Amino acid sequence: MIYSWAFSNLRVAANQGDLSDVVVSVDYRIGGTTTRHQWAYHHGSVNFAPADPDVFTAFDDITEDDMIAFVEQSLGSELAEIKAALEQQLLNPITAKPLPWETRAHEQQFDL
Repeated sequence: MIYSWAFSNLRVAANQGDLSDVVVSVDYRIGGTTTRHQWAYHHGSVNFAPADPDVFTAFDDITEDDMIAFVEQSLGSELAEIKAALEQQLLNPITAKPLPWETRAHEQQFDL
């Protein structure tokens, strides 16, 4: 399965101990696909543990890959559950269909 991530609402603490511009939480969306034609999505939010000064990444140096790693680490074992749910959604897709009574009415309109 191929996964993609998107992030929004990055929340940053101006100061945390001796550190500045510390990311404290983010909203995320993870999408999964096996065909690139059908996707399943999960939305969520994570709050990060207080920053460890020994492994702190300065705000301006954070990359998308870093954010993916931060979120995956914060999700812990929940990430496996999310990915399993995405796979299940793809195996049993939910699709949109027109309302049956509207379809019947449309068909009857042209059955003259």
